[in-house]
Amino acid sequence: MACAGAAVVSALAAGGTPFTVTSTLDGKTVLPLRIRWAAVPHIPVAQVREVDYLIDGRRAWVEHHPPYYYGANEGSYGNWLVTSFLSPGVHTFTVRAVTRTGGTATDTVEARVIPAPAPPARLAGAWTRIVTRADLKKGPKGPPAGRWTLHVTSVGWGWSATDHWDVRYLADGNVVMGPEIDTPEEQGGGFCGVDPLFTWSVTLAADGRSMELGPVGKDGCGDRVAILQGTWTRVS
Repeated sequence: MACAGAAVVSALAAGGTPFTVTSTLDGKTVLPLRIRWAAVPHIPVAQVREVDYLIDGRRAWVEHHPPYYYGANEGSYGNWLVTSFLSPGVHTFTVRAVTRTGGTATDTVEARVIPAPAPPARLAGAWTRIVTRADLKKGPKGPPAGRWTLHVTSVGWGWSATDHWDVRYLADGNVVMGPEIDTPEEQGGGFCGVDPLFTWSVTLAADGRSMELGPVGKDGCGDRVAILQGTWTRVS
């Protein structure tokens, strides 16, 4: 049965002063698909070395700078805990604050994860395109040229089982590209650090065998534009 967690107190190595850490998941028994997961160590910031985020006992993220958000790049503000990569059911979510002198405090919540919705049937599956050197001029040339395969699943859109990012489907058929979904297997950061939310148009051919992707306006993430913008062909 899912239950709310309580902070576990330990003493600071210097001075023996106890402290606690709390989290924005406290009190929750069911998590939505997307939620901000932030930790608040109840000690002066100068004493905090890092905050670890563990899912089912495995470290999924580490943050060294406040505000302490799961999935945020160092020093940036926020990202989302997207639970689509987890199996439906009860999981444990732990924040662990570590001081510069080695003291720790943890806060664990057990909460149920809801099933991730399937993508629209017309988009589900694998798509491929050749990314050219000309395409790479749209960004800082981080990703390589060549054949890329895009997998559209209930987890998100991505290149492999551990490399995908959050996509939100709009009523008009377009999508909002979100940040990379960070899992315990791979702490990423997407093409542009914490990829900014941006709307992309999706135009599907009448026969359903190809689709055209393009940003609605100027997407500031050049590498994302370099890889995604263009015509994708459905993989048989």
